[in-house]
Amino acid sequence: MLPLWYFSEMIITPCIAFILVSTPLEIHPADSNVDGTFLQSTFLPGTLIGNWNAKTAPDGTTTLPGYWGGSGNNLIDCELTPSFGGPFDSSCSGGLEIELHSEQNSMSMSGLTIVAFENSPSAFPLTLGMVYGTFRTTQPSSLFPGDIPFEIPLGEGSLTSLRFEQLMPQDISLVPISSGVWSYSATIPVTITFEADIVGTPSGPLVGGGVLQLQGVVEQTASHIQLTGESSWESNDTIDNPPIDFENMPMDIPTIIPAGELASILLSASAETATLDTIVNLHFDASAEVGIPGDVDGDGYVGVNDLLALIAVWGTCDSCVEDINHDGTVNVTDLLVVIGNWSSS
Repeated sequence: MLPLWYFSEMIITPCIAFILVSTPLEIHPADSNVDGTFLQSTFLPGTLIGNWNAKTAPDGTTTLPGYWGGSGNNLIDCELTPSFGGPFDSSCSGGLEIELHSEQNSMSMSGLTIVAFENSPSAFPLTLGMVYGTFRTTQPSSLFPGDIPFEIPLGEGSLTSLRFEQLMPQDISLVPISSGVWSYSATIPVTITFEADIVGTPSGPLVGGGVLQLQGVVEQTASHIQLTGESSWESNDTIDNPPIDFENMPMDIPTIIPAGELASILLSASAETATLDTIVNLHFDASAEVGIPGDVDGDGYVGVNDLLALIAVWGTCDSCVEDINHDGTVNVTDLLVVIGNWSSS
């Protein structure tokens, strides 16, 4: 009589593959990171006015429109463009789910989520570009010629969150490298969400679309599955009506004619658009421990006990562990999985 292993190796094993149904993988921050450069600029039309108040700030600055005339403390139209950016580097976390069909050299990927910066914001230089109509101030007395853009350094802003979320499941072809190891290349549509802190004001979610041209390696053993992913890209996104607004924010601006003093003003503005220019390099490493297909009793081996367990419930079997391929029936298909992964008699 031919031994059992002969049938397994010569006849059955080519028909058998590990069955993984929506296996969740965890992205490991220690081995995953995102780096690149980032520039965020926001267009905020608004107004400025001196901080003078007859009761609370009688020695404050007043603003007067134009070169001549006018009295009191007047609103002056202006346009603000706060911007910040620079190089960044952050570990990232998250997860995904895959269904691996090794016999077909394919897999399905869904739920890919990658998150960076949430526990360690990245700080960047922050400047405020400003253009305004011509106006004058008192206390101090100065003339501010209009339509001359200039920048005011404001310190630092922070990128507080960067998030990628897969929009839909993707079927991906695999290229065999060796036994249990495949390479892959995939196009994954994602939403890309930035959150930042600008002039002490949270930007709220700034959401844009994108595509991850993802490539990497999948490796599978009886108890472990590992997936790596890499992607690099450049993007330019414009977001309408981002949730950024402020009212009467105090600011000291240097006088123009004559120079050398500071005028105290209050700024109010509401954002119309935000632009995001990014160059991103992404690498992640995800893995999960998995059970051995056919080990229905969970003892770490596939053997006689598992075979007897299948025979005992042979036939229709709703949601039972012996239904290895989850088709609602314990039959020859499940038996072949047990034989194909036999590891103990």
